[in-house]
Amino acid sequence: MNTTHVADYFKALSNKDTQGIVPHLAENIVLLGPIFPEPTAGREAVVQILSGFLATIDTLEVNLTFASGRDVAVFFSFSCNGITVKGNEHLHLDENGLIDQIEVAWRPLPDAVRIQEIFAHKLGFEPMRLVSANAAV
Repeated sequence: MNTTHVADYFKALSNKDTQGIVPHLAENIVLLGPIFPEPTAGREAVVQILSGFLATIDTLEVNLTFASGRDVAVFFSFSCNGITVKGNEHLHLDENGLIDQIEVAWRPLPDAVRIQEIFAHKLGFEPMRLVSANAAV
C-alpha cells in the first residue's frame, strides 16, 4: 500500500497547515484519541479537532514510521507551552490510500492530560483530570 497520504498528512501537521491535512483524510474517517473520550467521526469533525490541536501546539516532529498493508504506525513528539509529549498513531488506510481511521496515544500521562486541559480551555469544552488511585470515585 502506498503511504504517500500519511507522509503528506504528517508534513502538513508538522507545518501546522490545517488545509494541508484535508486531502489525506477519507470522508468517513474516525478519530480515536486523547482529546475526547468518544470517537469523532467524519472528515469535517476530525479536521475541526486537528485544527484546534495545531493551534495549540508549538512543534511536532515525526521520529519513526512503519507500515504493514493498510496499517501505518507513526511515532512523534510535540511541544506545547514548554511541555513535550511523545505520541504514536495507528493509522488505517482505505482502498485509495486515504486515512480512514486514526488511533492516538500520548505519554507520559500527566503531561498528556496537561495538554488536553490546555486544548479544552482553548476550544471551550470540559478538560479531563487525573485522579489519584486513592481518591474516592
